[in-house]
Parts: sequence; structure tokens; C-alpha cells
Amino acid sequence: MKKRRIRRKKYLKNFLTFTLIIFICSLILSFCTKNGHRRDADSKIDLEYLKKHEEIAQNIGKKYGLFPSVVLAQSALESNFGKSRLATDFNNYFGIKSNGDGDEIKLETTEFVDGEKIVAYESFRVYKNPLESFDHYGRLISEAKRYKDVLDAKTYDGAAVALQKCGYATDPDYASKIINIIEIYELTRLD
Repeated sequence: MKKRRIRRKKYLKNFLTFTLIIFICSLILSFCTKNGHRRDADSKIDLEYLKKHEEIAQNIGKKYGLFPSVVLAQSALESNFGKSRLATDFNNYFGIKSNGDGDEIKLETTEFVDGEKIVAYESFRVYKNPLESFDHYGRLISEAKRYKDVLDAKTYDGAAVALQKCGYATDPDYASKIINIIEIYELTRLD
């Protein structure tokens, strides 16, 4: 009788442990699957953005002497692949700030000051359409003296590093993020 009780307790303990392990594994699998679907959906949207804007990036690159891969990757980074409010509502695909000459909108943005990430409200340019945004970006990079090193770059990664060094953005990882997008999506085929 005592042996039977001990066996029953041992069986119950093993059964509960096994059930708990199965439950935890199913939770983990469920979480991973949901995140996987979200990533797949985001990747599809990202690819659609890149496909939709690659011809514009090539034309702007040719017109202003820029690497189309960098133009497209930078627009994807700045606009979150066209999903940011600045892009969807105001056609600003490069996070170009306003200098008071034209339509503008004040929005919350993330900046890095002395290595610290801060939230700030900045005035951004408003464009009529994506082409106007891309064209203004091309003019800005090709005409402003501070971006000379971007134009002089011999490689896409050199151009990305030059954008960061010239102060286009305050993010200390800006160049590596652009390069990463170029390499993941094989955008050098546009150059």
C-alpha cells in the first residue's frame, strides 16, 4: 500500500512536470509564431516600399551623382520604410527639417545629444509628393558644401559614413544602419 502511494505521488509529480513543460513550450512557440508573422508582414511591406521607390532613387542618384542604394536605404531608414507619419502624411521621406521657407509641420523626433537619446519637437518640411521629397534631398546633398564628402565617396559604404560624419543625423549608428539596409536588401544592384 505504501509503495503504491509513493508510486502514485511520483507518477503525479512526473505528469505535472511534463504538463508544465508542454505548456511552457506551447507558449514560447505561440509567441515566436506571432512575432514571426509580424516580421514576415513587415518584411513584405518593407520590400514593397523598396520596389515602389527604387526607380525614383535611381533617377535621383543619376541626376545628382549619388549612390541610388544609399538614397533608397536612407529614405527607408528615415521613413521607416514609408510607414512613419512624416512620410505618410507629409511626404517627407528623409527627415528633412524646415528652415522656414515653405510648408512645415512640428513633430516629435528622437535625437542624440552628447551620446544621449532625447525626444525633441522639430519643424520638418512638408512635400506635395514623394518625388518632390526625393528631389529636394538630392539637391540638398549635391549643393550643400557640408555634404561634399558624400559626393566624393567612391563606395556606397563610404557615402553612408560620409553622411554620418557630415552631420546629416545625430544617431551614432546612422551609417551602419544605412549599410545594413543596403546589404540585407542587396540594393547595390541599383548602383
